[in-house]
Amino acid sequence: MARRGQPGLRLGHDLQISLSIEFDPSFPDALSQHQLNALLKAAAEGAHAREETMDQDDLLRAALSAWADQTKELLMWLESQGDAVGETRTPKQVMALGSLRTHMVMSLKALKYAES
Repeated sequence: MARRGQPGLRLGHDLQISLSIEFDPSFPDALSQHQLNALLKAAAEGAHAREETMDQDDLLRAALSAWADQTKELLMWLESQGDAVGETRTPKQVMALGSLRTHMVMSLKALKYAES
């Protein structure tokens, strides 16, 4: 039970959950359907405007960032597999995976230098 003058719920000796809701003038108590529709329309227009302002450079940066993350994840997985990767593959396939790994590392380094 809460003490008088202190709204809330007391759970045990040390834990109290406050149930009071303070008035905030920036949030109205109610909105009409017309107001909600106007807010939704404004939000949709704002999102559309942001999409149009995103230029090709930003899209390229985002795509390269996603690619780099996936490449790093694949490299970490290959490293964690160790010699087990070669157990079910031919020697040529193992050499090809080694070459692929080398190219992925080099491409990550090239991306790093291209961004600096």
